[in-house]
Amino acid sequence: MMYEISKLETLNALDFAKELGELKVDEPFTFYANMKWVRPFGMLLAASAIKQFRNKYADIPFNVKLSNAGNSIDYAGHMGFFKSISEKIDIGKMPGEASGNDNYIPITELDLHQIHREEIENGHFIGMGDTIEKESSRLAKILSRSNKEIHALLTYLIREILRNIPEHSDSYKAWICGQYWSDGMAEIAIVDEGIGIKNSLQQNATHRKYIKTDEDALKCAIKAGISQAFQPEKVNKSDDPWANSGFGLYMASEICKELGGSFCLATGNKYINIHSDGKTRIGDTDFRGTAVKIAISTSEISNSQAIISKIAKHGEEQAKTIRNAFKKASLPSKGLITDL
Repeated sequence: MMYEISKLETLNALDFAKELGELKVDEPFTFYANMKWVRPFGMLLAASAIKQFRNKYADIPFNVKLSNAGNSIDYAGHMGFFKSISEKIDIGKMPGEASGNDNYIPITELDLHQIHREEIENGHFIGMGDTIEKESSRLAKILSRSNKEIHALLTYLIREILRNIPEHSDSYKAWICGQYWSDGMAEIAIVDEGIGIKNSLQQNATHRKYIKTDEDALKCAIKAGISQAFQPEKVNKSDDPWANSGFGLYMASEICKELGGSFCLATGNKYINIHSDGKTRIGDTDFRGTAVKIAISTSEISNSQAIISKIAKHGEEQAKTIRNAFKKASLPSKGLITDL
């Protein structure tokens, strides 16, 4: 049996994951890589979907066949796409092997627990939040092209997504990939294979009453102040500066809109995609975990903190109208904690 991996742009990849989730196989299986165009989010989502498919049919042999080699195949291989599916696939580089430059972050696995442990072993006695911000700064620097404002904003966006993972996904591992395109658009994709947004929010009895489906969860996740950590009696008065306030995904999606970019969030059997023209689309997919795409036009960035402050203020106004939401953004959601 053969199944084609075609264009790995955002919507194509989401459709690919859905179709793969519906497939039933009982014989050796071949993935035919015939990609005409690939992007970071598409590669990460497709690779994770294929791994989940392989785990589902662990006893059935599979292989990968290439179409005639071309730029897209070569690019995907260089970025670590094929070997992120399986190290046994003898195509391209290992995840994280490509050196990266001011144009791209290759597909890289992040073990946040391990990164934090190494910080402590090196004598840096900092919390997980500070560790994630430090790692986000390192990753953002690759795409920032020595521009301080781009670096600050990309650090903020990466950090807000990464810190959701240990707090809400029941996982400390993630995959990241990024590309700075020739038109000045910077795209970052982050995927985890944790419990997903619906399961996370449903751990809170307050949210469980009205979040029944993945679509419910997605719509709530990009609203200001919606968090699994919400407790009406405690609000967000924690002494921990890293305490979650439910603003991370809201801030990321709104910053993308503000800067003429796009945003996508996928979990379970649904995704929400906000296009560069502001149109929002909700559709079907199949992904056990959470996948995020952030794309921003770097030419629109002049003062990163002003952008963050403006959107955080709007978010706090929105949160006042939502019953089961934190009303104030946490200190990290209002900007970077450390001086970069």
